[in-house]
Amino acid sequence: MHKENIRMASVMVTALTLLGSLSALSDSADAAAFDIEFEELAPGVWAGIRPDAPRFPVMGTSVFVIGEEGVVVFDGGGVPVMAEKVIDKIRSLTNAPVTQVVISHWHGDHNFGIHRFAEEFPNVQFIAHRFTHAVMNASRIRYIDNYPDFIENNLPVAKEILATGLTQNGDPVSLTDRKEYERMVEDAEEIDVEYKRARVTSPNVVFDESLRIYLGDKPIELLKLGHGNTEGDIVMWLPNEKIVATGDIVVMPSPYAFNVPPRPWAATLKKINELNYEILVPGHGAIQRDTRYVDLLIEASESIADQRDAMVAQGMSHDEIQEQLDFHDFEERFTGGDEYLSGYYTDYFERPFRAAATKALTGEPMVTIERPE
Repeated sequence: MHKENIRMASVMVTALTLLGSLSALSDSADAAAFDIEFEELAPGVWAGIRPDAPRFPVMGTSVFVIGEEGVVVFDGGGVPVMAEKVIDKIRSLTNAPVTQVVISHWHGDHNFGIHRFAEEFPNVQFIAHRFTHAVMNASRIRYIDNYPDFIENNLPVAKEILATGLTQNGDPVSLTDRKEYERMVEDAEEIDVEYKRARVTSPNVVFDESLRIYLGDKPIELLKLGHGNTEGDIVMWLPNEKIVATGDIVVMPSPYAFNVPPRPWAATLKKINELNYEILVPGHGAIQRDTRYVDLLIEASESIADQRDAMVAQGMSHDEIQEQLDFHDFEERFTGGDEYLSGYYTDYFERPFRAAATKALTGEPMVTIERPE
């Protein structure tokens, strides 16, 4: 598999065996490739965050809210071992069961491990937007079928590139890619185990615009605010605590812009800011306690939309627009000039956003739901 395909798989992927006891959960929680750091954001509200957000394979942040009689989890884990670490943390804090697991969007790095919650808490509900439910029951989600053979197929490529310093195209390997390949080689056994445990867990509760969960004195609002990283992105809003968990609508240090229409994305981000949150938990990356990063995302998405629309008015073709969109005002502001982060900025944000900006002009769905064959 080509390097870029490896990275694309890692952006939207992850994986899982059933462990039947709490001691087994603890034993499995030593996978360094899938470390989580837990932080209490408010009484009974916790976030489990990957220390190095871009680390291969990328994994989404989990948030959970503890009530007297139950626990609600938002994005429960991209691989089983991460779900198990969340379960272990919850059990260290409360005897209450997990009653709901919320799926922010369909990308597997946020949910391919959540079947572990069903195995540990048989009455748990899995909640998502209707679009997410549709995709997770369609053929597009079947990229998970490549997981069991992922390491076997790609480890030789990674080792060769590290040995030669050259990509399969003969180009010098970048710092970003070299670190990804080094991590694949270093963590191959752990990744292989988790990818072979991967499962798709379809939501069994769906909604369209909003859903409220009452967790004692902690109301939880699930909101569809508009198109974000996918058409079905939802956020979890805790009005009492003024905490919002955004899934991949907000990702840092570098945004995700695969199939993201720029102007609707900006509108969704503005609605997030209108919540007047005090704490924002991105789908990946560090906790935010002001609006500066979201403001930067809005500025960048509106800039690309404005440039695109001006070029459309001039009669330029989609290919010409993609080539001439100007991102130079933003790379330094997102990466701070860090060479390692610049690779992610290019591959996760700039390159896919060029394509998405023009695709949004066609009127076609950004992602087509294809039914299983």
